[in-house]
Amino acid sequence: MKLLIVKMTAVLFVTAMFLSATLSAEVMIVEDGEALAEVILPEDPAEDEQLAADELVEHIEKISGVQLTVVSGDGADGDRTLIRLGAAADEALENMILEEGDSYSSFALVADDAGISIRGLNPEGTLYGAYELLEQLGVRWYMPLDIGTVVPESSSVALDYQETVQVPSMVWRQLQWLRYSPPQEYRHRLRLFGERRLTGRHGMPGDPPRGTGRNQVCISGDYAEGALEAVIGALRDRYEPTDERFDVAMGPRDGGGHCQCDGCLELDGDAWDPLGGVPAVSDRYIWFFNQVLDELEDDYPNMHIAWYVYHNYMMPPENFEPNPRIVHVFAPIDLDRTRGMDNPMSPDRHILRHVVDGWVAFDPNEMYYRGYLNNLACPQFPYSQVDRIKNEIPALYEKGLNAARVEVIFQSWASTPITPYLVSRVWWDIDTDVEELLADFYEKFFGPAEEPMSSYFQELEAAFRDTPYHTGSSYLYFPIFNEQRRDMFRRYIERATDMAEGNNVNPVYAERVRMIREGFERLELFLDMIDARNAHDFESAHSIKGEYLELTDEMIDRGWVVEWERRRGGYFNRFFRSAVVSGHHRTVEEGDLVKGLPDEWDFLIDPAEIGEIAGYYREGVLGGNWQPLKTTSLSWSDQGLHYYKGDAWYRTQVTIPEDFAGREIYLWFGGVDNFAKVWVNGELLGTNREPKHGLPGELGTFRPFDFLATDAVRFGEQNTVAVKVTNDRLAELGTGGIISPVMFWSPHDEDWTP
Repeated sequence: MKLLIVKMTAVLFVTAMFLSATLSAEVMIVEDGEALAEVILPEDPAEDEQLAADELVEHIEKISGVQLTVVSGDGADGDRTLIRLGAAADEALENMILEEGDSYSSFALVADDAGISIRGLNPEGTLYGAYELLEQLGVRWYMPLDIGTVVPESSSVALDYQETVQVPSMVWRQLQWLRYSPPQEYRHRLRLFGERRLTGRHGMPGDPPRGTGRNQVCISGDYAEGALEAVIGALRDRYEPTDERFDVAMGPRDGGGHCQCDGCLELDGDAWDPLGGVPAVSDRYIWFFNQVLDELEDDYPNMHIAWYVYHNYMMPPENFEPNPRIVHVFAPIDLDRTRGMDNPMSPDRHILRHVVDGWVAFDPNEMYYRGYLNNLACPQFPYSQVDRIKNEIPALYEKGLNAARVEVIFQSWASTPITPYLVSRVWWDIDTDVEELLADFYEKFFGPAEEPMSSYFQELEAAFRDTPYHTGSSYLYFPIFNEQRRDMFRRYIERATDMAEGNNVNPVYAERVRMIREGFERLELFLDMIDARNAHDFESAHSIKGEYLELTDEMIDRGWVVEWERRRGGYFNRFFRSAVVSGHHRTVEEGDLVKGLPDEWDFLIDPAEIGEIAGYYREGVLGGNWQPLKTTSLSWSDQGLHYYKGDAWYRTQVTIPEDFAGREIYLWFGGVDNFAKVWVNGELLGTNREPKHGLPGELGTFRPFDFLATDAVRFGEQNTVAVKVTNDRLAELGTGGIISPVMFWSPHDEDWTP
């Protein structure tokens, strides 16, 4: 007999297979449609032990059509192979695990002449051992929908002889689902959870007094005394003194409004957040957490504070060294959320590497990752993050991050069906062979359509990985999905459809390809709608919008897109619907398009805020280094202005047709990020917050707005439009300036009101 031992560095697998001269020995579970095994549970099974038995019985029946019996140890049939679970298995299996590590969720799986035994250090580990057995039999759970489960069919079921120990890399693994939460059993099948970790919180215990900003606490006590006492008192009320380790979560409230009193500003010193263009406030919070831990040291010597390294408290402190018991939880929401830290196309993620290294230098006891998967603020069109998952998670793990709670805004399984499965496997085993896992996915999920669908997803990954872009939300799709790529993706999908719909092919493969096809068609409708909108063809844009919403509803009915994306909700409505509806109302229903303004304007940043003094709004030719900048076809982030915060100016000239003389003329903007002041021929029309003539102003980057411009325009002549934009916030989307079409239009009714 030969002993084969395989060890992996981060997740430990120890497997022994006993080989005969001709083939591996196996434990037969089902043979030719007859059950040869039964499942043994302890007398009083824990919930996860019972679930392990249920999952084994359910899936082995799906494979073979044979249902195994489940009994307690005393009721075992001595003539059958026993599959012992949890406390019904030999306690010595726990010693096998402890030789490799004591991490929560670990398990041992042994198959030999005595049968099969699965035991974890706790019931959750036993459950994950059952899933390992089923995965060795070929079962996969790529999605929580029926079409997302892969189950092979065979009249016989056997498991190779082995001794397998698995210890997860990440001690805590959580996908924080937003807008949609799949069943608990699906999350267990991904081997999520583990040894629970608190991964930060917005807000402080004890409701300490607010500072000058009214949103955040006065940390120093200079403006409002009592923050330290309130937090310490709340913690003492909540916890009995103990030497055992426990974690508490606290931090700033989400958003800005940090106290500006002299005491708090003195704690900050001269620290600066170069990304947001605002003072960094990391130091004040590190100082405060140090005080809390010092004050409670005697009664709680092993208390840890978990807080979000986030927003303008992401940069490492300059004035105070953090107590090692402060757990830094990285939540880089303003940095590229698609690509990995080693991607040359993503300076953002290289910044993240630098930031993490700065915190690592303080040698904290633990650090966690509280990041983001999928494309935030987007209806979830086709999307890929393979390179990021494959490279960044192991890199962060090597830097000491050993727990992850990642936010997932997951509206569409048609966008990226493999992402949750892929990331969960890498969290479980940091040395996962991602390419091998993907090849397994293409084969098992798409069957006869494996080759074109593999090419589709590989090219999709290449497009996201290798295209230079810096904008988030759905704006990133414009530079990525050019016509050449769209044609290529269509060809892959068409070929896959033909292969999956062939004779004698399991119809589930066609259904899976259809899901991907409709997800891509939905993206194409969106891109076509935006193209029509940008060309001021609001009749076409409105019609395409209807097709998009109809397809979205159909995909919702099939479970491929979640309910939140219905007509009355979702990111489509929040960011893109308003301009199409507003433009259609003005140029089709209630009036006429007078003149669409161009995509490309003259542009000049104004960091010194001298534009109004210098008269950048006036008519005629201006001196200075004005440069062409696109407004609707590319964001300013994708034209070299990624982190610019401050004033900037746009200018363009347009001729108003004489045919509209005598009619009211309005200047309409589809959206500006985030504050706009507008002139025509040197005459101030107003701002998007305070337009003149009683027109409504809405504070909001994606809200259309109008100005009455009749008295300012000259018919049959060239007119100068000037826009001063103030972009004073670091938006998650990476947008800035004019982001939607601009046009002059005229209502049919001279008494028109919005």
